[in-house]
Amino acid sequence: MWHLKHPSIDDLNKYNNLLLPSLMASIDGSNNQPIKNTLLPTMQDGSKDDSILKRLLNATPKELYMLTNQLMNILVAGYNDAEFESYLEAKNTRTINRNPQQVSLYNKYDSILTDLSDIFDYKQKISSNKSRAYTISGIKGRNSCTYCNRQYTQTIVRNGGANNDNRIARPQFDHWFSKELFPLMSLSFFNLIPSCSICNSSAKGNAIFRFNTHVHPYIQTKTNPDFNFSYKAKTNGKWEVDIENATDLRENNMIDDFHLREVYKYHSDLELKDILDFSYANNETYLNTLLNQIMMKFPQKSKEDIYRMFFGTELKEDKFLDRPISKLKFDILKKLGITDIFD
Repeated sequence: MWHLKHPSIDDLNKYNNLLLPSLMASIDGSNNQPIKNTLLPTMQDGSKDDSILKRLLNATPKELYMLTNQLMNILVAGYNDAEFESYLEAKNTRTINRNPQQVSLYNKYDSILTDLSDIFDYKQKISSNKSRAYTISGIKGRNSCTYCNRQYTQTIVRNGGANNDNRIARPQFDHWFSKELFPLMSLSFFNLIPSCSICNSSAKGNAIFRFNTHVHPYIQTKTNPDFNFSYKAKTNGKWEVDIENATDLRENNMIDDFHLREVYKYHSDLELKDILDFSYANNETYLNTLLNQIMMKFPQKSKEDIYRMFFGTELKEDKFLDRPISKLKFDILKKLGITDIFD
């Protein structure tokens, strides 16, 4: 969970080629001259310098953030994204009810953010363009939601996905940096996180993410977070999914903003119950015997294969995102000592 591998140079070049022409056309068609001069300057020979746009499309997260700050400081006097929480409050306040400070913040940011959002139009350039969206999801290649690992998010096409009728399903893309507040990042490869509709549309809401407060999947070096799924007794004699060892601020914010405690409680009477029933019915000696018999019967199968046959999820942490619920099952099975037989 919360970890995505970096794309290849070829994939980034493919991504740039997919979006750069449309983005250049939008800037050329803009009436905002400072934006045009800043993002797509004209060179001495009359050609357009697209180097800034290429960086906005494929710069890694921290490089992208620094570049965005540099450009916004050119476009907005006194730009400071620490003001965005107050700006949103001002924006959501009726015009006649705004105090002078709110009026100032609204006037400072709203017009330029609107103009940039019109240019870096995620809906028009990606979301509503099935051809591009499916190509991008194919490049990212995620099987389950990066944030919750609860739902499949595969890219599903038939006949090669040659037209919209053959494009069946794909993950949604969460903007780690809000496209409303950071429109320059709206089309950035590293700002698009493959996710399910619940995490992208329902759970996260308008939460503002920052490097020191939340985990960025393209920066995260660990293949999985440090917290563990566990379980605790309910008053009715049943058990429910719990989360323990969540001591890191960024991990706790991710858990809270994606409501992982709440959504995983719904797996208490499903996967958790199945695992506990399995554990109570089969002692360690029997499981070891069963595993050895299966290994002998299917010598071509690895322990990872057998684990997948038993539990329908992945044993290796770097593959948890390949199948939903892999981290939940692994953590519970480890707590019960069942993973030990697969060592």
